[in-house]
Amino acid sequence: MKNNTLKASLLAIVASTTLLTAGVYAADNAKDSNDGHGKQGYHQMKGDRGGHKDMRKMFRGLDLTDEQKTELKALFTSHRDEMKQSRPSKEERAAQKEQMLNFITATNFSEDEVRQALAAKQEARQQKAVDMLKLQNQAYQLLTPEQQEKFKQRFAKHGKR
Repeated sequence: MKNNTLKASLLAIVASTTLLTAGVYAADNAKDSNDGHGKQGYHQMKGDRGGHKDMRKMFRGLDLTDEQKTELKALFTSHRDEMKQSRPSKEERAAQKEQMLNFITATNFSEDEVRQALAAKQEARQQKAVDMLKLQNQAYQLLTPEQQEKFKQRFAKHGKR
């Protein structure tokens, strides 16, 4: 009887270890994959700060002059500095998080208050998108007409993938 209990205990330990190892392995692979939740996916601006890095890729292969490279780098640097200044502080982010928690845990749910808070967030996202497109336009204007044509062709080709 004790022998069967010992075997069952060992089997339970081996099975649980196997399951835990598989779970850890799967989580590690999911983190490394690029399925929408990796570095270039859902939270694109985290990690490598994808914004300007990806924008530099747009101009790769256009045979930029050293002057153009310098101007683009200065443009991206100034934009990054502006974005840092307009980024909400830790206190503001904590207040937003607290506000969302209050919406969730409120005894009397107020749709109007939630809509106002979400509208403000959406407006901030929209402004960021406008600023990014403005930056891209400024960078595009630094190109020669030949480079602009090549850029348009590459952009159209990229969109068909």
